[in-house]
Amino acid sequence: MRTPGRASASASPRCSGPCGILFGPNCASGARVTDNMVPPVQVSPLIKVNQAPQPPPLIRSAWAKRLGRYSALFLGMAYGAKRYNYLKPRAEEERRLAAEEKKKRDEQKRIERELAEAQEDTILK
Repeated sequence: MRTPGRASASASPRCSGPCGILFGPNCASGARVTDNMVPPVQVSPLIKVNQAPQPPPLIRSAWAKRLGRYSALFLGMAYGAKRYNYLKPRAEEERRLAAEEKKKRDEQKRIERELAEAQEDTILK
């Protein structure tokens, strides 16, 4: 039994196709070769491919495509406006809470700073 991909001195000619093994029943192309045959010609895959007929486009007119694009644009703008109006009050509330917390922190820092200065003044005097 021969190993695919290895040729011996008495082996039949190699397949020039993508399988790369010896011609015969194991060849992917299924070709059979005799000594007086011309080797197969490599054909471009663009020519070999059997292409099925393309179905006609669903929308043929340019105005229908344009209508679809503009309607999607309008829907996106409407969604964005709705989302913005939904998020705006929440963001305002977060900013208000952050400002209140900052005032509290600043007041606490001011008190700590005044206490530290008062203790330093009493120690030095």
